[in-house]
Amino acid sequence: MDTLFTGKIVTYVEETTSTNELAADALKNARVIEGAVFRASNQTQGKGQRGRVWNSLPNQNVLASYVYFPSFLKSDEQFYLIKAVSLALKDLLDKYLMDKAKIKWPNDIYINDLKIAGILIESTMKGSYMGSSIIGIGLNVNQSEFPSVVNATSVVLETGKGCDLNMFFSELSYHLERRYLMLRENPKSLDSAYENALYRKDVSSTYKIDGQTADRITRGVDNLGQLILEDENGELNAYGMHQVRMQL
Repeated sequence: MDTLFTGKIVTYVEETTSTNELAADALKNARVIEGAVFRASNQTQGKGQRGRVWNSLPNQNVLASYVYFPSFLKSDEQFYLIKAVSLALKDLLDKYLMDKAKIKWPNDIYINDLKIAGILIESTMKGSYMGSSIIGIGLNVNQSEFPSVVNATSVVLETGKGCDLNMFFSELSYHLERRYLMLRENPKSLDSAYENALYRKDVSSTYKIDGQTADRITRGVDNLGQLILEDENGELNAYGMHQVRMQL
């Protein structure tokens, strides 16, 4: 699958601490064009959301960080970039997994109740608009055992078939650019697809909210990217990602 600019320049290394750090160092020390990608076969300190570590066995999965410059987005619109990336991963996985992929707010992709991909976006701001964004993606493809993770899956576990990692990377780049171009044209064009793809939407789930455990119904996400939950009285409240976490 061809692209206009995404993945035209790829920096590949066998091993690094994390591809996001590799991309960040490049942005500091050199001119990086939009759509440049930094890939690795292995990460020794893969970065996840909320300070977590992304565990991956060498040469088994797609580990990549994409550099974009979404200067058309205001600082309070940056969650739309997460929407675009999440939908791109769903687009790719749906081809192989028959529309099973769901987006677990704010930045994971699940198959049933198992995590198959994670997203970590690190951005800079220029005034009231976004500057550069490093989009880190870890996608489980050929890994069949996850000794340190209890709720993980992969494409090979779900389909019984191994995949060519370079082909998967190429397809990911295509879908990511497609959703990014939609984002650039009209951010709100992503809203409906994102809402429909939310994991456990309109279903009661157990959350930890500001340190307290409670059952809530997931109703959607607001314009700031906050999760909207309905309590037992039918009242809707919005929570930021540092306030709430689903308990699985």
